[in-house]
Amino acid sequence: MKLTKQILGIVALGAMALTQTACQSDSDFLKEHSYKQDDSGMFNTENEVAMAINSCYKEVNYLVLGQTHGYHSYMLTGVGLDTYTENNNNDCFSNWTKLNSANGYSRHWYNELYYLVNYANTAIYAIETKDIKYTTAEKKNELLGEARFMRGWAFRMLAGMFGNVPYLDKPTKKIEMGYKPNTRQEVWEKCYDDFKFAAENMSKTERKQGCVTRAAADHMLAEICLALGKFDEAIQATSRVIGGQDGDYHLMTTRFGTEASRATDRYGHSLAADKGGAYWDLFATPGNGSGNTNQDYGVTGNKEALWTSQFSVGNYSNGGSGDAWWRMRNNTMEGDFMSNKVRNCGTNRTDNGVKFYLFGDDAMCYPAGVQGGSSSLGVSTSAIAAGRYQANNTRDSIGGGYAYGSNRNWPCRYIFDPLEPGYIWAKATDPAQPGKADFRCSETMMQRDWYTPGGTKWSVQWKYAKDRERAHPGNSAYVLNASDTLDIFPRFWKFSQEKHPNGDVKECEYEPYLIRIAETYLLRAEAYLAKGDKQKAADDINVIRDRANAPRCSAAEVDIDYILDERTRELFGEEHRCITLNRLSVNPNCGSYVTSKYPTQDEKTSNTLYERVRKYGMSWNNATDQVNADFGREKVIYTKNDGAKSIRFIPNIKPYNYQQPIPDDVIKSNSGAEYPQNYGY
Repeated sequence: MKLTKQILGIVALGAMALTQTACQSDSDFLKEHSYKQDDSGMFNTENEVAMAINSCYKEVNYLVLGQTHGYHSYMLTGVGLDTYTENNNNDCFSNWTKLNSANGYSRHWYNELYYLVNYANTAIYAIETKDIKYTTAEKKNELLGEARFMRGWAFRMLAGMFGNVPYLDKPTKKIEMGYKPNTRQEVWEKCYDDFKFAAENMSKTERKQGCVTRAAADHMLAEICLALGKFDEAIQATSRVIGGQDGDYHLMTTRFGTEASRATDRYGHSLAADKGGAYWDLFATPGNGSGNTNQDYGVTGNKEALWTSQFSVGNYSNGGSGDAWWRMRNNTMEGDFMSNKVRNCGTNRTDNGVKFYLFGDDAMCYPAGVQGGSSSLGVSTSAIAAGRYQANNTRDSIGGGYAYGSNRNWPCRYIFDPLEPGYIWAKATDPAQPGKADFRCSETMMQRDWYTPGGTKWSVQWKYAKDRERAHPGNSAYVLNASDTLDIFPRFWKFSQEKHPNGDVKECEYEPYLIRIAETYLLRAEAYLAKGDKQKAADDINVIRDRANAPRCSAAEVDIDYILDERTRELFGEEHRCITLNRLSVNPNCGSYVTSKYPTQDEKTSNTLYERVRKYGMSWNNATDQVNADFGREKVIYTKNDGAKSIRFIPNIKPYNYQQPIPDDVIKSNSGAEYPQNYGY
C-alpha cells in the first residue's frame, strides 16, 4: 500500500468507525449529531477526543498481538536477534539475505505505524484547534499529553526500525507525493518533545484500564534521553517514576493477585515471596476468563505495570473463522514460545525394520489403557508401544493445559544451555552468597523437566535416549543429531498458563507488558553507567536481582553487556529488543560506555546489534554444511563450557541490518522528493 494513499484513508475510515462504535455518555448519545465524512464534523467533545485517542490503543494492540501467528508482531521484541529466533532457518530473520525492501514484515510495521501517527495527529489537531469544553482545567492537556505520547511512541518505533523517516505533526487530508525524510536524530528530538510534554501534563492515574499515565511518559522520555545522550535527564525522568512522584508504582516484591494464596505451582515448586514468588505473580492468570489478569495495573494489586497491551478473552470466536490482518483471533504467544516436544515427542527411527521412538514410548504415548479422547493421534504402530495411544497433547499427564498452536520461536542457546559460552545464568547462584538462587531461571519459570504424555519426567526420557545411543555405537538409528535436539528448550512460564478459560486451549489470558518499572530501573542503571557511576548502576540492577533472590552484582561487573544480559534475564520476550539494540548502534550520542565494548559503529563494518547477534544468535546446526555455506553462515569450531569442542554457524547478519529497509512502494510513491533507501538494501 502506498504511504500517501495509506495516510489519506485513515482519517475518514478510522475516525468514523471508532466514533460510531466507542462508548459515549448517555447525555452525549441522546443528542443529535451531524457527522461529515472527515474529522471536521467529529471530535467536538471531550468524550469524542478520548475516542480518537482510543484508536491509538487499538493500533498498538494490533501491532503487539495481531500477528503473533506470523512473525510480524515478534519484530518488536527482537525475533532473529540475540535472544530468540524463528524456527525456520530460511526466512528474513534467520537468513538475513531475505530481508529486503520488498518484504512484507518491514512494510507491515512501516504502514501500521503511520496509521498510528495519523490517529494521534487527528486527536492532537482536534484538541489544539477546536473550542471544546473540558470537565476540568487540566483535562485538555492531559488528553493532549496522552495523544502526544502515542505519536512519540510511533516515531520512536519508526526511528528505531527504519532510521530516516518523514516526520508528520498534522493529520494528512490530501495526497502528498513529496515527503522529505528526517534523520533518526531529528526524529528522536521530536520524540523527546512529545514525551517531555506528556510527562509534564498527563494524569498520574489511568483514564481507563490499559491507558498510559505520566509514569509511562517519563519512562519513554528516559529512553529517548539515552538515545540523545541526555544522561542527566534520563536519571531525572526514571527517578520520578521510581521515587513515586509520577504515581503509585513500584517493583512488586510481595505476593499479589489472583493466585497469591498458593504456596506452590502445580508441579510443587515453591512460590515463597522471599525466593522470588512475586515474579511468578507478574505472569499468573486466573484461567477463568474474567479479564482480571495479574498483568493489568491495580486490578489485582499489580503496581509494577506501567503499560499493558489489552486482550479480550473470547475474541477468537467472533467474526468468523480464521486469522485476518484486521482481527486478533487468538493470542498464540503461549504456543509460540513452547517447544513442540513438550506436547509430544514423536521422533521415530527404524532399526532392522523395527520402528521405535527416539526418546522412548512415554515421550509420545499415553499410558497403557489411556485413550486420550479426541486429542489422540491413534494407536501407535511402534512394535514396543503397540496398543498405546499416541498423544496430540492439550494436557500434560497431571492435568496442566498446553497452548493452542504450534511453536514459532526458539530461544538462543545461551539463554538456557549452561554449556554455552556467555550462559546468562552462570551466576544464578554464588557460593559467596549462600541462599541465593535466581528465581527467574528456576524450574518454576523455565521448566526444563516437564511431564511427558506417559507420565514420566523429560529428564528420564532424555537419559534413556542418551544411554541407548551409547549402547549402540556406530548405529545411526540411535544417534541424537541437531535436528532432533535443536528445538528442545524449557517451557517459559511467563508466557504459559496452568489453566485456560473454559478448558479451551485457544483461550489465553496473558496480556503482554509494554512497560514494567523493572525496565525503568535498568534504564536508570544504563544512564548511571553512561555517567561513569558504576556503583549506582549496580545498586539499581541489584534492586531487580534482590526481588528474584539472585546473587548481587558488583560495580566492577557492570558494563553495557551486563545490562543487556540483565534485560534478557528480567525481560526476555517482553522488551522491545530491536529498539534497544538499534539505539545502541551507529549512535554517536552513546559515547564510551558503548564504544568501550563495541568500538566500531557504522553500517558497513560493525556495530552493537551486529556483534551481539553474531555472538549469541541462533546457530542452525540442523541445516547441512552446504546449506549454511550457501546462506553465507561462517562455520567455526568453539569450546563449550565443559571443555568439549563444538561447531557453530555464525548468523549471516550484516552490519546494515541494524535497521530495516524502507519499503519499495513507499519510495516509489514518493515521486515528489528523494527518499534514499537505507544502505545495503
